[in-house]
Amino acid sequence: MNFPIQGTITAERGRITSYIPHNGGITIITERDTHHYPNGWLYPGFTDTHAHIFGLGARLNGIALYHCKSAEECIDILLSASPTNDSWYVGMGWNQELWNIPEFPNKKILDKYFPNNPVYLSRADGHAAWVNSAALAIANIHSYPTNPHGGSISIDEDGNPTGILIDNAMDLVKKYIPSFSDAEIQKRILSATKQCAAWGLTEVHDMDVHPRYLPFFREMAEAGTLPIRVISYVSAQNDEWDTENLLPAVGEFLQVAGIKFYADGALGSRGAAVLEQYFDAQTHGLFLIDAETLYQKAKSGLDSGWQIATHAIGDAANRMVLDVYEQLRNEGYKKEDYILRIEHAQIVHPSDYARFNLLGVFAAVQPIHCISDATMAEQRLAERCSYSYPYNSLLKNGTIIGGGSDFPIESGNSIVGLDAFIRRIPFNGSNSWQSHEKISRREALRAYTTHAHYLSGNEYRRGLLDTKFDADFTVLDTNILECAEETIADAQILATYTAGVRRFSNQLL
Repeated sequence: MNFPIQGTITAERGRITSYIPHNGGITIITERDTHHYPNGWLYPGFTDTHAHIFGLGARLNGIALYHCKSAEECIDILLSASPTNDSWYVGMGWNQELWNIPEFPNKKILDKYFPNNPVYLSRADGHAAWVNSAALAIANIHSYPTNPHGGSISIDEDGNPTGILIDNAMDLVKKYIPSFSDAEIQKRILSATKQCAAWGLTEVHDMDVHPRYLPFFREMAEAGTLPIRVISYVSAQNDEWDTENLLPAVGEFLQVAGIKFYADGALGSRGAAVLEQYFDAQTHGLFLIDAETLYQKAKSGLDSGWQIATHAIGDAANRMVLDVYEQLRNEGYKKEDYILRIEHAQIVHPSDYARFNLLGVFAAVQPIHCISDATMAEQRLAERCSYSYPYNSLLKNGTIIGGGSDFPIESGNSIVGLDAFIRRIPFNGSNSWQSHEKISRREALRAYTTHAHYLSGNEYRRGLLDTKFDADFTVLDTNILECAEETIADAQILATYTAGVRRFSNQLL
């Protein structure tokens, strides 16, 4: 690893052409400008290997409930808002684990204030929805409903829906929500990508992209208005890529690279599929797809040139996905030629650690989930926390991991992610959680830079400060390798460059 550095670096036509080391900060010379950062340290541009750009745009421009401490606070925000999709109130971000009474909410309070307008509010993790009676009526969900495969409709003692929909049950209502206008889509994409640049990101692997949004990304990339590079992984659970006749496409700022599947749900809604039932509930979670179906869909995708990314949170889900990937490898889809990824890998049984490297499976992980979920994970998993968020264990077994955030669920600030990898101190905590899984500063930086690009097949041109590599830079005021560990979280992002053009600066230089 040849970073961070100080000195003078030159870029032409979006590529690095020379570097002269010296003390006294960083000077960046391009065809357009020369910028000097007297206290700066230069890193390859940080990459978030798992995030949701349109979701971030919705959080920035829509009804956001992330900081609410009760159902009543959610209602207050809704009452101050206007319908977002025609007559619908569509919001996101509630998390009952942050409430005074950490229980799922009920439709009754929504019905009291919104008896006529349909309301659809997705949980912070995106794997549960809280809806009112008007929304349930539109979806024709009544007493004693039938659960869809991989989903659950919560009911009360009388068999009536409570207003909570888990995983695939969410789609029963979601499909009736009117689409956003073209102008609103463009607005949300632009605001989200600008925020990414402010977080020090030069590239984002955008997960579960709806085909409808791809033309807007493509138009912005061609017009030069995308401030970051976007690697798109298209929704595929319901064969969206196939029904829309999509194929992979390569571009400088937009690469349509992969397709995305869901093996299970999330830990917060107890939808993650686990080998042993939850410590705090009599359930093993949910599989959102079975092994044979995932195998057939992934095989079809590989044959069409797609990279494969599969969401797996629980240890049962991770094992199932690894089994499917092993079958594909054994049938000739060699790791040298075909990219297979597991997204999250939050709970991995120790007997499966070595399989990631053996099978050439990359792990896209989000360290901020570790420090955000710690208390909740202990409630759900008890002693299984010892092999949860197992970053060091995966690394010791040779796995290449890519760092990310899963924004908008969490902050996409790359500094927060680095600190979480290195220290593993939960929010509002003071001690490392499951400290045996901390990773070194070098490995943390690799996860956001050099190694991140293995996950998309671009390691040959990005992730190093070397001649002929893309001029994608993140400038910090701190040498992460040498500063006091407790000060890592205080590092400031001075500037972000993509293709040799400054996309963000926090100072007038």
